[in-house]
Amino acid sequence: MKTLPSPRPVRAGFTLIESLSVVLILGLVVALAAPTMLGAIRASRLTSAGELISGKIVEAQGLALTFSSDVELRFYKAPPTLPVDGSSGQFLQLLQWVENDPELTDEEDIATLKKIGAQVAVPEGVTLATDAGWTSLWNLEAQTETIAEGEQEYVAIRFRPDGSTDLPEAGAWHVTLIDQQDALKGELPANFYTLQIDPVTAKLEIYRPE
Repeated sequence: MKTLPSPRPVRAGFTLIESLSVVLILGLVVALAAPTMLGAIRASRLTSAGELISGKIVEAQGLALTFSSDVELRFYKAPPTLPVDGSSGQFLQLLQWVENDPELTDEEDIATLKKIGAQVAVPEGVTLATDAGWTSLWNLEAQTETIAEGEQEYVAIRFRPDGSTDLPEAGAWHVTLIDQQDALKGELPANFYTLQIDPVTAKLEIYRPE
């Protein structure tokens, strides 16, 4: 005589209360972790932007030595009308000072500026602090260039083949990057990225609170 298999026990499903409890717990975990994750993302953006600008400064130094001529690094201010993509509208551009043949040009045109590569935008979500107390480069005499979008102001540093710059030796020269959401607060945020440039040696120092 065959023995019939015993029926398997039926597993009880989650009740509505248990399901809601799981959802609430997951929501609480996400809510608690969100500020930390957001802070990490913003810090990572600042780091990437800071490394981009420090890389351009180092590149300018190296090119000045390679070309045996001055290399200019321009920092373009934000345009009057900000871009629709949400970026700061600030960008950087490298240029080389190329000496002209005195027999072929006027005495006044002793050198010509030649662009090196394309302009590099300050990454989205990050901006160069417009307060001259945080970005002292804005204290330099501003120049104006006509671009496709209109006139845009910039300040510039010239790096010489001997490793020096044209920055005045008096005072500290620095650039501070902050999160774009902190730009309108009127005070230095808790997290920032500052690059200080020695006017004589062009040595870089980086300061970060975290």
